[in-house]
Amino acid sequence: MGTELMPPAISNPDGHFEDMPLVNLHDRLLRLNDTDWRFSDESAFDPSLRIDLLSRYLHHRNTSESGPWGAKDPRACLFLPAWRQLLGKQGQYLVILRHWSGSIQSLWDRHSKELAFGLGNMDVHLSFWQSPELAAHIWLAYHQRIISLLEETPEQCLVVSHRSLLQGLPLINEVSSCFGLELNATTPSPIRHELSQDSVDNRVRNLLPDALIDELEAVWNNLLAYIDHRAQDESPHWTDKTPLQQNKQVKELLHLAESQPLNTDKDNLSLPESLLDQLKVLAANPQLPLEAAQYNRRIINEARFSGKHWEQLARAQLRRGDARGAKHSLIQVMTSGQCPPYVYMLLGDCFKAELDYAGAEHSYQQAIKLNRNNPMFHTRLAGTLLVQGRNSEAIEVLQQAISHLPEQPTLAKELANCLDQQGDTDQALTLLQSYPEPPHPIENLLIALTMKTDYTLGKPLFDALMREKMEDPVLKETIAYTLSSVTGLAAREDLAQRISAHWGAVRAAENR
Repeated sequence: MGTELMPPAISNPDGHFEDMPLVNLHDRLLRLNDTDWRFSDESAFDPSLRIDLLSRYLHHRNTSESGPWGAKDPRACLFLPAWRQLLGKQGQYLVILRHWSGSIQSLWDRHSKELAFGLGNMDVHLSFWQSPELAAHIWLAYHQRIISLLEETPEQCLVVSHRSLLQGLPLINEVSSCFGLELNATTPSPIRHELSQDSVDNRVRNLLPDALIDELEAVWNNLLAYIDHRAQDESPHWTDKTPLQQNKQVKELLHLAESQPLNTDKDNLSLPESLLDQLKVLAANPQLPLEAAQYNRRIINEARFSGKHWEQLARAQLRRGDARGAKHSLIQVMTSGQCPPYVYMLLGDCFKAELDYAGAEHSYQQAIKLNRNNPMFHTRLAGTLLVQGRNSEAIEVLQQAISHLPEQPTLAKELANCLDQQGDTDQALTLLQSYPEPPHPIENLLIALTMKTDYTLGKPLFDALMREKMEDPVLKETIAYTLSSVTGLAAREDLAQRISAHWGAVRAAENR
């Protein structure tokens, strides 16, 4: 399923089993389409934009694997037309269908939990309550493309329901039988049934208009016609498991939100007069539109030999997925005579985004030659080796870097990830446990890997960390400020209730 899988996190200690090169590739193509994984058909979308990169990915997997290979990434749904064009009859698709209500609830639970404890990107989390219909429209955008796949190439698909998996469908046997493979059926399932939810809170449909629910149900019923394996009952199990009344904490959060000043800074972000300062703002805010050709001309006319100007343009281009444009800008940095070592790292990022791993490896090595003391150079090189299946070399790079830079926790974290990818999770834990007072990046991974190996042992560590975050007075202020930007009263109350429920679950765990 890939040589560099998405690493475990405290929110998902087992990991997502997603191939990171493919995830990064899809994310880059989404950025080039001026969107991200939350795409909901709100704008034009070209799944075949830079189809050469998808072809390059296929070539890499075909030449580096000795037998059948697979890849998992939900974003692939949006690019199905391009994948089908490239794969032809060789493509085989395992489709897991989950009722829209369960998918929406899962998104709301995940993003409200991370928001409640100050984890991840707050703007992304908040978007699901600023636009309560967003999750539903995402589900529709992805599944309407799945319907096209099932309509046009049903013989290349195996379709099973999420609920049938929870009820014990022998999926490995089914995949082997359908696709003519000889998979190891004794491989244990990664599904933790004790963590799986098969009931849906009524609040999910209460926040959606009836017309949208009708559209969701119509698509779901269309999908059901293609299922090869389903449970006897695929209807959602609606519950009122979360009380709708406002408790004291919810009222306090809502009161704090109402007292916050209106924030319009992000909506009215303006560019400064200085060309260099404009480029810095564009590099730091990828949501802003970038007219790269215009800025390219301006730099030539106003600061042709300024490496700083070209560097900021390159950073702005990279953050928007334009690796080819960024590479051109970085070459201008080099010709300016102002070329610090990290420019080679940025150039390596460009090569890696284009799936040119030899170019990336060479660039990262050049950066290390110029400055051995930057841990990012070593982690970038190790990651490139890992993508190519050169795991032992990646581990050696990180071990040597740690011996030279023993005080850099980033290196230990990346080495632990490499060891875990190799199946040496116990060795990864030993490495992380060698830090008597681990900084947050190491502490988070240590807890995630502990939960992965022994959930009952790791869960109290997770709860303790969440209590620490929850008791931070700055977090409550941040959440109140965040809540204030949710204009819909029902959505704001829903988010406040979910945050309160997540905090309550941590307190309850402490009392057990």
